Amino acid sequence: MMRLRSLTPMVQIILLVALCGVLYFPYLGSTPFFDKGEPREALAVQDIVQRGEWLFPLKKATDIPSKPPLFHWSAALAAEVTGRLSESTIRFPSAVYATLGALLLYLFGRRLFGAEIALLGGAILATTMVYQNQALSARVDMTLCFYVTASLVLFYSLYRGFLTRQIWYYVFFAVIGVSMLAKGPLGLLLPALVIATFLALKRRWDLVVKFAFHPGVLLTVLLGAGWYVIALMRGGEGFVDRQLLQENLERFFGGSGHSHPVYYYIPYLFSQGLPWSFFLPFVLWDSFKKGAFSNDDSLFLKVWFFVMFVFFSISSGKRPVYLLPLYPPLALLTAAWFYHQVTALGCRIYFYRSIAVVAGVAGLVLFIITLGALWNHDPGWFFAAIERLLKPKDRANLVVIRNALATFGWSFTIVSLLSGLLWLSFAGCLWTGKLQSGAKRLVLISILLAFVTRAMVVPVMAEAKSYRAFMAEVNQQVKPGDQLYLYGGDSFNSDPVIFYRGGPIDTLEQPAQVISNKSGSGDQYVIMSQKTWGKISDIYPNLPPPLFKSEGKGPEGDAPLVLMKGRNSASG
Repeated sequence: MMRLRSLTPMVQIILLVALCGVLYFPYLGSTPFFDKGEPREALAVQDIVQRGEWLFPLKKATDIPSKPPLFHWSAALAAEVTGRLSESTIRFPSAVYATLGALLLYLFGRRLFGAEIALLGGAILATTMVYQNQALSARVDMTLCFYVTASLVLFYSLYRGFLTRQIWYYVFFAVIGVSMLAKGPLGLLLPALVIATFLALKRRWDLVVKFAFHPGVLLTVLLGAGWYVIALMRGGEGFVDRQLLQENLERFFGGSGHSHPVYYYIPYLFSQGLPWSFFLPFVLWDSFKKGAFSNDDSLFLKVWFFVMFVFFSISSGKRPVYLLPLYPPLALLTAAWFYHQVTALGCRIYFYRSIAVVAGVAGLVLFIITLGALWNHDPGWFFAAIERLLKPKDRANLVVIRNALATFGWSFTIVSLLSGLLWLSFAGCLWTGKLQSGAKRLVLISILLAFVTRAMVVPVMAEAKSYRAFMAEVNQQVKPGDQLYLYGGDSFNSDPVIFYRGGPIDTLEQPAQVISNKSGSGDQYVIMSQKTWGKISDIYPNLPPPLFKSEGKGPEGDAPLVLMKGRNSASG
Protein backbone atom coordinates (compact mmCIF):
# COMPACT_ATOMS: atom_id res chain seq x y z
CA MET A 1 0.00 0.00 0.00
CA MET A 2 1.36 3.43 -1.02
CA ARG A 3 2.48 5.46 1.98
CA LEU A 4 0.87 8.85 2.45
CA ARG A 5 4.20 10.67 2.46
CA SER A 6 4.82 9.56 -1.14
CA LEU A 7 1.75 11.50 -2.30
CA THR A 8 2.21 15.04 -3.53
CA PRO A 9 0.79 17.89 -1.38
CA MET A 10 -1.88 18.57 -4.00
CA VAL A 11 -3.04 14.95 -3.93
CA GLN A 12 -3.17 15.02 -0.13
CA ILE A 13 -5.23 18.22 -0.22
CA ILE A 14 -7.60 16.63 -2.74
CA LEU A 15 -7.98 13.59 -0.47
CA LEU A 16 -8.81 15.78 2.52
CA VAL A 17 -11.28 17.88 0.53
CA ALA A 18 -12.89 14.68 -0.76
CA LEU A 19 -13.18 13.37 2.81
CA CYS A 20 -14.94 16.54 3.94
CA GLY A 21 -17.07 16.50 0.81
CA VAL A 22 -18.31 13.00 1.59
CA LEU A 23 -18.84 13.71 5.29
CA TYR A 24 -20.68 17.03 5.11
CA PHE A 25 -22.15 18.31 1.88
CA PRO A 26 -24.48 15.43 0.89
CA TYR A 27 -26.39 15.84 4.16
CA LEU A 28 -26.87 19.62 4.33
CA GLY A 29 -30.54 19.40 3.35
CA SER A 30 -31.39 15.89 4.53
CA THR A 31 -32.61 16.98 7.96
CA PRO A 32 -35.28 19.63 8.64
CA PHE A 33 -34.84 22.17 11.40
CA PHE A 34 -36.03 20.49 14.58
CA ASP A 35 -34.16 22.08 17.50
CA LYS A 36 -34.20 25.60 18.97
CA GLY A 37 -30.83 26.82 17.74
CA GLU A 38 -30.88 26.39 13.96
CA PRO A 39 -34.20 28.15 13.20
CA ARG A 40 -33.22 30.98 15.55
CA GLU A 41 -30.17 31.72 13.40
CA ALA A 42 -32.13 31.02 10.22
CA LEU A 43 -34.53 33.86 10.99
CA ALA A 44 -31.67 36.38 10.98
CA VAL A 45 -30.56 35.03 7.58
CA GLN A 46 -34.14 35.27 6.36
CA ASP A 47 -34.24 38.92 7.42
CA ILE A 48 -31.11 39.71 5.40
CA VAL A 49 -32.45 38.02 2.27
CA GLN A 50 -35.97 39.43 2.44
CA ARG A 51 -35.42 42.96 3.82
CA GLY A 52 -31.87 43.45 2.58
CA GLU A 53 -30.76 44.40 6.09
CA TRP A 54 -27.13 43.23 5.94
CA LEU A 55 -25.61 45.53 8.53
CA PHE A 56 -27.93 44.86 11.45
CA PRO A 57 -30.22 41.88 10.71
CA LEU A 58 -33.09 41.11 13.09
CA LYS A 59 -35.14 38.05 13.96
CA LYS A 60 -38.78 38.23 12.89
CA ALA A 61 -37.91 41.74 11.59
CA THR A 62 -38.13 43.08 15.18
CA ASP A 63 -36.01 41.05 17.65
CA ILE A 64 -32.29 41.63 18.22
CA PRO A 65 -30.36 38.40 17.45
CA SER A 66 -28.15 36.88 20.12
CA LYS A 67 -25.02 36.66 17.93
CA PRO A 68 -23.05 38.98 15.60
CA PRO A 69 -23.80 38.59 11.87
CA LEU A 70 -20.73 36.90 10.33
CA PHE A 71 -22.39 33.50 10.03
CA HIS A 72 -25.64 35.08 8.88
CA TRP A 73 -23.82 37.09 6.21
CA SER A 74 -22.18 33.89 4.94
CA ALA A 75 -25.48 32.02 4.80
CA ALA A 76 -27.30 34.93 3.16
CA LEU A 77 -24.57 35.11 0.51
CA ALA A 78 -25.05 31.40 -0.21
CA ALA A 79 -28.80 31.99 -0.51
CA GLU A 80 -28.29 34.94 -2.85
CA VAL A 81 -25.91 32.97 -5.08
CA THR A 82 -28.14 29.89 -5.30
CA GLY A 83 -31.43 31.75 -5.30
CA ARG A 84 -32.75 29.49 -2.52
CA LEU A 85 -33.28 30.04 1.19
CA SER A 86 -33.37 26.55 2.67
CA GLU A 87 -31.78 24.32 5.27
CA SER A 88 -28.97 23.42 2.90
CA THR A 89 -28.01 27.01 2.01
CA ILE A 90 -28.16 28.14 5.63
CA ARG A 91 -25.98 25.22 6.76
CA PHE A 92 -23.62 25.60 3.82
CA PRO A 93 -21.22 28.09 5.50
CA SER A 94 -20.64 25.70 8.42
CA ALA A 95 -19.64 22.93 6.01
CA VAL A 96 -17.34 25.30 4.11
CA TYR A 97 -15.69 26.61 7.27
CA ALA A 98 -15.26 23.04 8.54
CA THR A 99 -13.56 22.02 5.29
CA LEU A 100 -11.33 25.09 5.32
CA GLY A 101 -10.47 24.40 8.96
CA ALA A 102 -9.37 20.84 8.18
CA LEU A 103 -7.27 22.11 5.26
CA LEU A 104 -5.72 24.84 7.38
CA LEU A 105 -4.80 22.33 10.06
CA TYR A 106 -3.21 20.10 7.40
CA LEU A 107 -1.07 22.96 6.05
CA PHE A 108 -0.09 23.97 9.58
CA GLY A 109 0.67 20.40 10.63
CA ARG A 110 2.76 19.84 7.51
CA ARG A 111 5.14 22.60 8.59
CA LEU A 112 5.28 21.27 12.15
CA PHE A 113 5.32 17.47 11.79
CA GLY A 114 5.45 16.47 8.13
CA ALA A 115 2.97 15.24 5.54
CA GLU A 116 1.75 11.98 7.10
CA ILE A 117 0.95 13.41 10.53
CA ALA A 118 -0.60 16.52 8.96
CA LEU A 119 -2.92 14.54 6.71
CA LEU A 120 -3.97 12.24 9.54
CA GLY A 121 -4.49 15.29 11.79
CA GLY A 122 -6.80 16.88 9.23
CA ALA A 123 -8.70 13.60 8.84
CA ILE A 124 -9.01 13.19 12.62
CA LEU A 125 -10.44 16.69 12.94
CA ALA A 126 -12.85 16.19 10.04
CA THR A 127 -14.19 12.93 11.49
CA THR A 128 -14.40 13.95 15.16
CA MET A 129 -18.02 13.75 16.29
CA VAL A 130 -18.53 17.32 17.48
CA TYR A 131 -16.75 18.72 14.42
CA GLN A 132 -18.96 16.69 12.08
CA ASN A 133 -22.09 17.75 13.93
CA GLN A 134 -21.24 21.45 13.78
CA ALA A 135 -20.23 21.20 10.12
CA LEU A 136 -23.87 20.29 9.48
CA SER A 137 -25.42 22.82 11.84
CA ALA A 138 -26.82 26.27 11.09
CA ARG A 139 -25.08 27.71 14.14
CA VAL A 140 -22.26 30.19 14.67
CA ASP A 141 -19.87 27.81 16.46
CA MET A 142 -18.08 26.43 13.39
CA THR A 143 -17.58 29.99 12.10
CA LEU A 144 -15.95 30.95 15.39
CA CYS A 145 -13.84 27.78 15.41
CA PHE A 146 -12.43 28.48 11.95
CA TYR A 147 -11.46 32.10 12.62
CA VAL A 148 -9.98 31.33 16.04
CA THR A 149 -7.98 28.49 14.46
CA ALA A 150 -6.84 30.78 11.63
CA SER A 151 -5.73 33.51 14.04
CA LEU A 152 -3.70 31.09 16.18
CA VAL A 153 -2.13 29.41 13.13
CA LEU A 154 -1.14 32.84 11.80
CA PHE A 155 0.35 33.87 15.13
CA TYR A 156 2.49 30.76 15.48
CA SER A 157 3.55 30.95 11.84
CA LEU A 158 4.79 34.48 12.53
CA TYR A 159 6.46 33.36 15.75
CA ARG A 160 8.30 30.50 14.04
CA GLY A 161 9.25 32.51 10.98
CA PHE A 162 7.11 30.49 8.55
CA LEU A 163 5.65 33.85 7.48
CA THR A 164 8.14 36.69 7.30
CA ARG A 165 6.55 39.52 5.31
CA GLN A 166 5.01 42.36 7.33
CA ILE A 167 1.71 42.00 5.48
CA TRP A 168 1.01 38.81 7.44
CA TYR A 169 0.93 40.73 10.72
CA TYR A 170 -1.90 42.82 9.31
CA VAL A 171 -3.65 39.68 8.06
CA PHE A 172 -3.37 38.25 11.57
CA PHE A 173 -4.99 41.29 13.20
CA ALA A 174 -7.66 41.44 10.48
CA VAL A 175 -8.60 37.80 11.09
CA ILE A 176 -9.00 38.48 14.82
CA GLY A 177 -11.22 41.46 14.04
CA VAL A 178 -13.39 39.33 11.77
CA SER A 179 -13.43 36.60 14.43
CA MET A 180 -15.18 39.03 16.79
CA LEU A 181 -18.06 39.15 14.30
CA ALA A 182 -18.54 35.40 14.65
CA LYS A 183 -19.44 35.20 18.33
CA GLY A 184 -18.57 38.49 19.95
CA PRO A 185 -15.60 39.28 22.22
CA LEU A 186 -14.86 35.56 22.49
CA GLY A 187 -13.26 35.77 19.05
CA LEU A 188 -10.62 38.07 20.52
CA LEU A 189 -10.40 36.66 24.03
CA LEU A 190 -9.68 33.02 23.12
CA PRO A 191 -6.67 33.71 20.84
CA ALA A 192 -5.37 36.39 23.24
CA LEU A 193 -5.40 33.99 26.21
CA VAL A 194 -3.58 31.28 24.27
CA ILE A 195 -0.99 33.66 22.83
CA ALA A 196 -0.36 35.41 26.15
CA THR A 197 0.06 32.11 28.00
CA PHE A 198 2.43 30.72 25.39
CA LEU A 199 4.60 33.85 25.32
CA ALA A 200 4.66 33.96 29.13
CA LEU A 201 5.87 30.36 29.29
CA LYS A 202 8.58 31.20 26.75
CA ARG A 203 9.36 34.46 28.58
CA ARG A 204 9.10 36.37 25.31
CA TRP A 205 7.99 39.67 26.80
CA ASP A 206 9.40 41.46 23.76
CA LEU A 207 6.83 39.74 21.56
CA VAL A 208 4.04 40.59 23.99
CA VAL A 209 4.90 44.25 23.50
CA LYS A 210 5.35 43.84 19.74
CA PHE A 211 1.92 42.29 19.18
CA ALA A 212 0.09 44.45 21.72
CA PHE A 213 1.31 47.72 20.18
CA HIS A 214 1.49 46.73 16.52
CA PRO A 215 -0.30 49.14 14.12
CA GLY A 216 -2.39 46.18 12.95
CA VAL A 217 -4.36 46.43 16.20
CA LEU A 218 -6.26 49.23 14.50
CA LEU A 219 -7.58 46.68 11.98
CA THR A 220 -8.93 44.56 14.82
CA VAL A 221 -10.65 47.60 16.30
CA LEU A 222 -12.10 48.75 12.97
CA LEU A 223 -13.36 45.34 11.85
CA GLY A 224 -14.58 44.02 15.17
CA ALA A 225 -15.40 46.90 17.48
CA GLY A 226 -16.46 49.06 14.53
CA TRP A 227 -19.52 46.95 13.83
CA TYR A 228 -20.39 46.92 17.52
CA VAL A 229 -20.37 50.72 17.62
CA ILE A 230 -22.75 50.89 14.65
CA ALA A 231 -24.97 48.17 16.12
CA LEU A 232 -25.03 50.01 19.45
CA MET A 233 -26.21 53.15 17.71
CA ARG A 234 -28.93 51.17 15.93
CA GLY A 235 -29.95 48.82 18.72
CA GLY A 236 -29.41 50.98 21.79
CA GLU A 237 -29.70 49.52 25.26
CA GLY A 238 -31.51 46.46 23.99
CA PHE A 239 -28.52 45.51 21.87
CA VAL A 240 -26.09 46.00 24.75
CA ASP A 241 -28.24 43.90 27.06
CA ARG A 242 -28.80 41.10 24.52
CA GLN A 243 -25.45 40.64 22.80
CA LEU A 244 -22.90 41.95 25.26
CA LEU A 245 -24.38 41.44 28.73
CA GLN A 246 -26.55 38.32 28.36
CA GLU A 247 -24.47 36.45 25.81
CA ASN A 248 -21.05 37.22 27.30
CA LEU A 249 -20.77 38.62 30.83
CA GLU A 250 -23.87 37.00 32.30
CA ARG A 251 -23.12 33.68 30.60
CA PHE A 252 -19.55 33.61 31.88
CA PHE A 253 -20.26 34.75 35.44
CA GLY A 254 -23.84 33.65 35.96
CA GLY A 255 -24.49 30.91 33.44
CA SER A 256 -27.67 32.37 31.86
CA GLY A 257 -29.50 29.09 32.15
CA HIS A 258 -26.50 26.89 31.30
CA SER A 259 -24.79 26.75 34.71
CA HIS A 260 -22.80 23.60 35.40
CA PRO A 261 -19.97 22.55 37.76
CA VAL A 262 -16.30 23.00 36.88
CA TYR A 263 -15.85 19.31 35.99
CA TYR A 264 -18.80 19.36 33.56
CA TYR A 265 -16.65 19.13 30.42
CA ILE A 266 -14.58 16.10 31.44
CA PRO A 267 -17.04 13.45 30.15
CA TYR A 268 -17.95 15.63 27.15
CA LEU A 269 -14.30 15.89 26.14
CA PHE A 270 -14.47 12.13 25.66
CA SER A 271 -17.97 11.75 24.19
CA GLN A 272 -17.64 14.59 21.68
CA GLY A 273 -14.19 13.44 20.59
CA LEU A 274 -15.34 10.00 19.48
CA PRO A 275 -14.13 7.84 17.84
CA TRP A 276 -10.62 9.22 18.52
CA SER A 277 -11.15 9.78 22.23
CA PHE A 278 -10.69 6.05 22.85
CA PHE A 279 -7.00 6.96 22.86
CA LEU A 280 -7.41 10.30 24.65
CA PRO A 281 -5.99 9.20 28.05
CA PHE A 282 -2.71 8.08 26.49
CA VAL A 283 -2.54 11.10 24.17
CA LEU A 284 -2.86 13.49 27.10
CA TRP A 285 -0.53 11.47 29.33
CA ASP A 286 2.21 11.29 26.72
CA SER A 287 1.73 14.94 25.75
CA PHE A 288 1.97 16.40 29.24
CA LYS A 289 4.52 14.10 30.87
CA LYS A 290 8.18 14.99 31.54
CA GLY A 291 9.73 17.00 28.71
CA ALA A 292 6.40 18.42 27.55
CA PHE A 293 7.86 21.96 27.35
CA SER A 294 10.99 21.09 25.43
CA ASN A 295 9.53 21.53 21.94
CA ASP A 296 7.89 24.79 20.88
CA ASP A 297 5.67 23.19 18.24
CA SER A 298 4.00 20.66 20.52
CA LEU A 299 4.02 23.14 23.42
CA PHE A 300 1.95 25.64 21.45
CA LEU A 301 -0.66 22.98 20.64
CA LYS A 302 -0.79 21.90 24.29
CA VAL A 303 -1.20 25.47 25.50
CA TRP A 304 -3.93 26.01 22.90
CA PHE A 305 -5.80 22.93 24.13
CA PHE A 306 -5.24 23.40 27.86
CA VAL A 307 -5.97 27.16 28.08
CA MET A 308 -9.27 26.80 26.24
CA PHE A 309 -10.32 23.80 28.31
CA VAL A 310 -9.59 25.68 31.56
CA PHE A 311 -11.32 28.84 30.32
CA PHE A 312 -14.53 27.05 29.38
CA SER A 313 -14.42 24.98 32.57
CA ILE A 314 -14.30 28.00 34.89
CA SER A 315 -17.06 29.75 32.97
CA SER A 316 -20.44 29.36 34.69
CA GLY A 317 -22.29 29.00 31.40
CA LYS A 318 -21.44 25.70 29.73
CA ARG A 319 -22.63 23.88 26.64
CA PRO A 320 -20.81 20.88 25.11
CA VAL A 321 -20.35 22.63 21.77
CA TYR A 322 -18.28 25.39 23.39
CA LEU A 323 -15.31 22.96 23.38
CA LEU A 324 -15.18 22.95 19.56
CA PRO A 325 -12.18 25.35 19.18
CA LEU A 326 -9.87 23.08 21.20
CA TYR A 327 -10.28 20.08 18.90
CA PRO A 328 -7.95 21.34 16.10
CA PRO A 329 -4.84 21.21 18.35
CA LEU A 330 -6.04 17.97 19.91
CA ALA A 331 -6.38 16.44 16.43
CA LEU A 332 -2.75 17.26 15.58
CA LEU A 333 -1.54 16.01 18.96
CA THR A 334 -3.47 12.78 18.43
CA ALA A 335 -2.07 12.31 14.92
CA ALA A 336 1.47 12.87 16.16
CA TRP A 337 0.83 10.43 18.99
CA PHE A 338 -0.25 7.71 16.54
CA TYR A 339 2.96 8.06 14.56
CA HIS A 340 5.15 7.98 17.65
CA GLN A 341 3.70 4.69 18.92
CA VAL A 342 6.22 2.20 17.60
CA THR A 343 5.69 -0.55 20.17
CA ALA A 344 3.09 -1.09 22.89
CA LEU A 345 4.41 -2.00 26.32
CA GLY A 346 2.96 -2.88 29.70
CA CYS A 347 -0.67 -2.10 30.42
CA ARG A 348 -1.11 -0.41 27.05
CA ILE A 349 -1.13 -3.78 25.31
CA TYR A 350 -4.12 -4.85 27.39
CA PHE A 351 -5.84 -1.52 26.86
CA TYR A 352 -5.46 -1.71 23.08
CA ARG A 353 -6.63 -5.31 23.05
CA SER A 354 -9.67 -4.46 25.16
CA ILE A 355 -10.65 -1.88 22.53
CA ALA A 356 -9.92 -4.54 19.89
CA VAL A 357 -12.39 -6.90 21.58
CA VAL A 358 -15.10 -4.20 21.56
CA ALA A 359 -14.38 -3.44 17.90
CA GLY A 360 -14.43 -7.16 17.07
CA VAL A 361 -17.80 -7.62 18.76
CA ALA A 362 -19.16 -4.64 16.82
CA GLY A 363 -17.91 -6.22 13.58
CA LEU A 364 -19.54 -9.57 14.40
CA VAL A 365 -22.85 -7.92 15.26
CA LEU A 366 -22.82 -6.08 11.94
CA PHE A 367 -22.14 -9.35 10.15
CA ILE A 368 -25.10 -10.95 11.91
CA ILE A 369 -27.29 -7.99 10.92
CA THR A 370 -26.12 -8.34 7.30
CA LEU A 371 -26.77 -12.08 7.16
CA GLY A 372 -30.19 -11.60 8.75
CA ALA A 373 -31.08 -8.91 6.25
CA LEU A 374 -30.10 -11.19 3.37
CA TRP A 375 -32.07 -14.08 4.86
CA ASN A 376 -35.21 -12.14 5.87
CA HIS A 377 -35.08 -9.46 3.17
CA ASP A 378 -35.59 -6.97 6.03
CA PRO A 379 -32.68 -4.63 6.93
CA GLY A 380 -34.34 -3.72 10.22
CA TRP A 381 -34.98 -7.27 11.44
CA PHE A 382 -32.37 -6.98 14.19
CA PHE A 383 -34.30 -4.24 15.97
CA ALA A 384 -37.39 -6.42 16.32
CA ALA A 385 -35.47 -8.65 18.73
CA ILE A 386 -34.75 -5.81 21.14
CA GLU A 387 -38.03 -3.89 20.90
CA ARG A 388 -39.59 -5.73 23.84
CA LEU A 389 -36.65 -4.76 26.07
CA LEU A 390 -37.33 -1.03 25.68
CA LYS A 391 -39.77 1.40 27.22
CA PRO A 392 -42.86 2.25 25.12
CA LYS A 393 -41.52 5.68 24.04
CA ASP A 394 -38.11 4.24 23.05
CA ARG A 395 -39.84 1.33 21.34
CA ALA A 396 -41.87 3.73 19.21
CA ASN A 397 -38.72 5.58 18.15
CA LEU A 398 -37.02 2.30 17.31
CA VAL A 399 -39.94 1.23 15.14
CA VAL A 400 -39.70 4.49 13.20
CA ILE A 401 -35.97 3.98 12.61
CA ARG A 402 -36.50 0.34 11.65
CA ASN A 403 -39.14 1.27 9.08
CA ALA A 404 -36.85 3.98 7.69
CA LEU A 405 -33.97 1.52 7.31
CA ALA A 406 -36.23 -0.79 5.34
CA THR A 407 -36.62 1.90 2.67
CA PHE A 408 -32.85 1.85 2.02
CA GLY A 409 -32.89 -1.83 1.06
CA TRP A 410 -29.59 -3.07 -0.37
CA SER A 411 -27.70 0.13 0.41
CA PHE A 412 -28.05 -0.46 4.15
CA THR A 413 -27.04 -4.12 3.77
CA ILE A 414 -23.91 -3.15 1.83
CA VAL A 415 -23.01 -0.47 4.39
CA SER A 416 -23.44 -2.90 7.30
CA LEU A 417 -21.26 -5.48 5.53
CA LEU A 418 -18.48 -2.96 4.82
CA SER A 419 -18.71 -1.61 8.35
CA GLY A 420 -18.40 -5.11 9.78
CA LEU A 421 -15.28 -5.78 7.71
CA LEU A 422 -13.71 -2.48 8.74
CA TRP A 423 -14.45 -3.01 12.44
CA LEU A 424 -12.88 -6.47 12.32
CA SER A 425 -9.88 -5.09 10.45
CA PHE A 426 -9.58 -2.27 13.00
CA ALA A 427 -9.72 -4.82 15.80
CA GLY A 428 -6.91 -6.79 14.15
CA CYS A 429 -4.74 -3.67 13.92
CA LEU A 430 -5.18 -2.87 17.59
CA TRP A 431 -4.58 -6.47 18.66
CA THR A 432 -1.26 -6.53 16.85
CA GLY A 433 -0.31 -2.97 17.90
CA LYS A 434 -0.46 -1.47 14.38
CA LEU A 435 -1.97 1.81 15.49
CA GLN A 436 -1.23 3.82 12.36
CA SER A 437 -3.04 1.31 10.19
CA GLY A 438 -5.87 1.25 12.70
CA ALA A 439 -6.20 5.03 12.52
CA LYS A 440 -6.69 4.91 8.75
CA ARG A 441 -9.42 2.30 9.14
CA LEU A 442 -11.10 4.45 11.75
CA VAL A 443 -11.35 7.26 9.19
CA LEU A 444 -13.15 4.90 6.78
CA ILE A 445 -15.45 3.69 9.56
CA SER A 446 -16.36 7.32 10.29
CA ILE A 447 -17.48 7.83 6.69
CA LEU A 448 -19.86 4.88 6.90
CA LEU A 449 -21.14 5.95 10.31
CA ALA A 450 -21.85 9.40 8.89
CA PHE A 451 -23.94 7.81 6.12
CA VAL A 452 -25.96 5.70 8.55
CA THR A 453 -26.61 8.50 11.02
CA ARG A 454 -27.04 11.42 8.63
CA ALA A 455 -28.87 9.70 5.79
CA MET A 456 -30.92 7.18 7.77
CA VAL A 457 -31.28 7.77 11.49
CA VAL A 458 -31.19 11.53 12.19
CA PRO A 459 -33.67 12.58 9.43
CA VAL A 460 -36.24 10.14 10.79
CA MET A 461 -35.81 11.36 14.35
CA ALA A 462 -35.91 14.98 13.16
CA GLU A 463 -39.24 14.53 11.38
CA ALA A 464 -40.79 13.53 14.70
CA LYS A 465 -39.96 17.01 16.05
CA SER A 466 -39.90 19.26 12.99
CA TYR A 467 -42.76 21.52 11.93
CA ARG A 468 -41.62 21.53 8.28
CA ALA A 469 -44.29 19.11 7.00
CA PHE A 470 -46.99 20.89 8.99
CA MET A 471 -46.01 24.29 7.60
CA ALA A 472 -45.95 22.90 4.08
CA GLU A 473 -49.65 22.06 4.56
CA VAL A 474 -50.28 25.46 6.13
CA ASN A 475 -48.68 27.23 3.16
CA GLN A 476 -50.91 25.28 0.77
CA GLN A 477 -54.02 26.09 2.78
CA VAL A 478 -53.27 29.71 3.74
CA LYS A 479 -52.77 31.85 0.65
CA PRO A 480 -50.52 34.94 0.63
CA GLY A 481 -53.56 37.24 0.87
CA ASP A 482 -55.04 35.45 3.88
CA GLN A 483 -54.33 36.46 7.45
CA LEU A 484 -52.36 34.03 9.60
CA TYR A 485 -51.80 34.44 13.33
CA LEU A 486 -49.86 32.74 16.11
CA TYR A 487 -51.51 32.28 19.47
CA GLY A 488 -49.97 31.04 22.71
CA GLY A 489 -46.40 31.33 21.44
CA ASP A 490 -45.08 30.73 24.95
CA SER A 491 -46.28 27.12 24.75
CA PHE A 492 -44.20 26.22 21.67
CA ASN A 493 -41.13 27.39 19.77
CA SER A 494 -42.39 29.57 16.93
CA ASP A 495 -39.04 30.18 15.18
CA PRO A 496 -39.28 27.18 12.79
CA VAL A 497 -42.94 28.01 12.11
CA ILE A 498 -42.01 31.53 11.02
CA PHE A 499 -39.05 30.33 8.96
CA TYR A 500 -41.05 27.70 7.07
CA ARG A 501 -43.88 30.18 6.54
CA GLY A 502 -41.34 32.37 4.76
CA GLY A 503 -41.73 35.52 6.82
CA PRO A 504 -43.03 37.10 10.03
CA ILE A 505 -46.44 36.03 11.39
CA ASP A 506 -48.60 38.33 13.50
CA THR A 507 -49.10 37.27 17.11
CA LEU A 508 -52.45 37.33 18.90
CA GLU A 509 -52.37 38.34 22.54
CA GLN A 510 -56.13 38.18 23.20
CA PRO A 511 -57.65 35.84 25.74
CA ALA A 512 -59.11 32.47 24.80
CA GLN A 513 -62.65 33.83 24.30
CA VAL A 514 -61.52 36.15 21.50
CA ILE A 515 -59.68 33.28 19.85
CA SER A 516 -62.83 31.17 20.02
CA ASN A 517 -64.80 33.91 18.28
CA LYS A 518 -62.40 33.73 15.36
CA SER A 519 -63.18 30.07 14.80
CA GLY A 520 -65.52 29.49 11.91
CA SER A 521 -65.41 30.30 8.23
CA GLY A 522 -63.42 33.07 6.64
CA ASP A 523 -59.94 33.95 5.51
CA GLN A 524 -58.25 34.19 8.91
CA TYR A 525 -56.20 31.34 10.33
CA VAL A 526 -54.62 30.70 13.72
CA ILE A 527 -51.75 28.37 14.62
CA MET A 528 -51.57 27.21 18.23
CA SER A 529 -50.35 24.24 20.20
CA GLN A 530 -52.64 21.26 20.49
CA LYS A 531 -52.53 21.68 24.28
CA THR A 532 -53.80 25.26 23.99
CA TRP A 533 -56.49 24.15 21.59
CA GLY A 534 -57.57 21.51 24.08
CA LYS A 535 -58.01 24.12 26.83
CA ILE A 536 -60.06 26.38 24.56
CA SER A 537 -62.25 23.54 23.30
CA ASP A 538 -62.98 22.49 26.87
CA ILE A 539 -64.41 25.97 27.50
CA TYR A 540 -66.18 26.20 24.12
CA PRO A 541 -67.12 22.62 23.11
CA ASN A 542 -69.08 23.69 20.00
CA LEU A 543 -66.06 24.98 18.15
CA PRO A 544 -65.22 23.33 14.81
CA PRO A 545 -62.26 20.95 14.83
CA PRO A 546 -58.82 22.04 13.58
CA LEU A 547 -58.17 21.87 9.86
CA PHE A 548 -55.16 19.62 10.55
CA LYS A 549 -52.58 18.76 13.18
CA SER A 550 -48.79 18.48 13.03
CA GLU A 551 -46.99 15.18 13.28
CA GLY A 552 -43.90 16.99 14.54
CA LYS A 553 -43.98 17.79 18.23
CA GLY A 554 -41.38 20.56 18.45
CA PRO A 555 -37.84 20.72 19.88
CA GLU A 556 -38.93 19.39 23.28
CA GLY A 557 -41.21 16.73 21.80
CA ASP A 558 -44.27 18.00 23.66
CA ALA A 559 -45.91 20.64 21.44
CA PRO A 560 -47.79 19.37 18.36
CA LEU A 561 -49.55 22.22 16.56
CA VAL A 562 -52.99 22.73 15.02
CA LEU A 563 -54.31 25.10 12.36
CA MET A 564 -57.67 26.76 13.01
CA LYS A 565 -59.80 28.68 10.53
CA GLY A 566 -61.50 31.87 11.76
CA ARG A 567 -63.97 34.59 10.80
CA ASN A 568 -62.64 37.91 9.61
CA SER A 569 -63.69 41.14 11.25
CA ALA A 570 -66.14 42.02 8.47
CA SER A 571 -68.15 38.83 9.04
CA GLY A 572 -68.44 39.52 12.75
